[in-house]
Amino acid sequence: MQVSLKAIGDLRDYFGRTPTEIELPDGALAQSILAEIDTRWGANLPAYLWNRETCQFKGPVLLVIDKKAVRDLSTPLMDHTEILIMKAIAGG
Repeated sequence: MQVSLKAIGDLRDYFGRTPTEIELPDGALAQSILAEIDTRWGANLPAYLWNRETCQFKGPVLLVIDKKAVRDLSTPLMDHTEILIMKAIAGG
């Protein structure tokens, strides 16, 4: 299956300004994206943003799949899914 990973805001400085197409095995889960992020970009991500030991973001970084923030990393992915990486925004 193929998914598209796109960073939003200043995260584009680390992941690039255009979406990255990623090939994953059928039945892949959201956790698979974090593993792929570690493989491709983990060594270049700053320690305040990425934990290489757990392959997870630190702080308020969201994984958004089909316009919904993912909290459960066992969420299955579908072919041609758009995945966004963005910092959480609070306002008032």
